[in-house]
Amino acid sequence: MQKKWIRRRLTVLILTIFIILYVDFQLRTSSPPKLSVAHHPSPFVHQPPIHRALSPATDAQTPSSSSTGNGGHPASGVAHVTQPKLKLEDIFVAVKTTGRFHKTRLALLLETWISRTKAHTFIFTDTEDVDLHSKGYNMVVTGCQSDHSQQALSCKMSAEYDGFMASDKRWFCHVDDDNYVHPEALLSLLSAFPQDGDIYVGKPSLDKPITAHELLKGNATREVRFWFATGGAGFCLSRQLAEKMAPWARGSKFEQTSATIRLPDDCTVGFIVEKRLGISMVHCPLFHSHLENLLLINHRSIPHQVTLSYGMFENKMNSIKVKGRFSKEEDPSRFKTVHCMLYPFTSWCP
Repeated sequence: MQKKWIRRRLTVLILTIFIILYVDFQLRTSSPPKLSVAHHPSPFVHQPPIHRALSPATDAQTPSSSSTGNGGHPASGVAHVTQPKLKLEDIFVAVKTTGRFHKTRLALLLETWISRTKAHTFIFTDTEDVDLHSKGYNMVVTGCQSDHSQQALSCKMSAEYDGFMASDKRWFCHVDDDNYVHPEALLSLLSAFPQDGDIYVGKPSLDKPITAHELLKGNATREVRFWFATGGAGFCLSRQLAEKMAPWARGSKFEQTSATIRLPDDCTVGFIVEKRLGISMVHCPLFHSHLENLLLINHRSIPHQVTLSYGMFENKMNSIKVKGRFSKEEDPSRFKTVHCMLYPFTSWCP
């Protein structure tokens, strides 16, 4: 009799323990999900490697900026909420051009890389073009002067900045009408950065910070030194950083800021980012302008380059060296050859 009672109590005890464990399991699994925190990969992982920005004060290598805006030094222990995966459509690509180049420089871009990024590429010019509008391109006629003066360049950059700020895009990238942009390489580069960080990435045309004289009240001036990414190679700004630039860049403010340092548009961007906000530029070797020797770019590395360029240098055509079915006479910029190498199934490729 006593054994039956012990067995019965033991069965009840086991059943009770099982119920407790089951309820506990249900409570654990039905609780609200925890906030996902991502540890972002280093933005300096590409081949060739991306060099970190140099501090204007020390000329020593420093980490790229985080969301703290503290001159490029990320705050320790700060976690970032996971951002949606970056897509090409999230990048606002601004092309600066002028009316006299619509049928030449711009036409080459429309035929090559812009054909793959048409929906999110915006062409900033000074001349109305009914033909381009009729073909569905995003044309922005700025009303700026058509020359290459500081005022005209800053006027167009101001329009580019305002156009981006009015959009829902996550990145702003500027290029000139003599740049080839490899969309996939651009996406790969920008995807490697913290999407909620303060990022200004490009390539300087100088081997040291530029020196400018900032105009102060009472016609006084002070010397300032800062890095800037040359517009001729292209550069990109994250949404968060662009928003912080607004007090010196939105509306007429950009042209006013440009006037205080008496330097053109790309220098003004660097001045705002490094001197007004204290955020270091990220130096990236994957952007290229016609101011460098483009023959030095290795043929095998072309798929990794973000931008390429071409132009006259010392009375000679300066363009990348790449073989293809287009002759140098047919394709002096080599953009068509590069495009067919990257996208061989393009209808007009040999």
